[in-house]
Amino acid sequence: MKIWMDLLGWLGAFCFLVSYGLLIGGKWKSNDLKYHLANVLGAVLLCINTWYDSSFPSVMINAIWGLIAVYGIKKSNFEYTKKGRFGTGNVE
Repeated sequence: MKIWMDLLGWLGAFCFLVSYGLLIGGKWKSNDLKYHLANVLGAVLLCINTWYDSSFPSVMINAIWGLIAVYGIKKSNFEYTKKGRFGTGNVE
């Protein structure tokens, strides 16, 4: 079981690092749905991992990180554009 929990932790960390790297590299924008979803997924995976390891301060920070990402999704008010992609509320 430990190896699976460690794998979830590594996948969560990978989600955080990749999303941040793509944001800083200009490939993603801070209001992109995929950026927020990667952060939510990373937070959930790291919460599971840190809960299993009884690292409750890390559970808390990752849960808050995930909630901030959920807030970002809601605040950005995503809608489908005519092209069938998620946008930022601007329909062409």
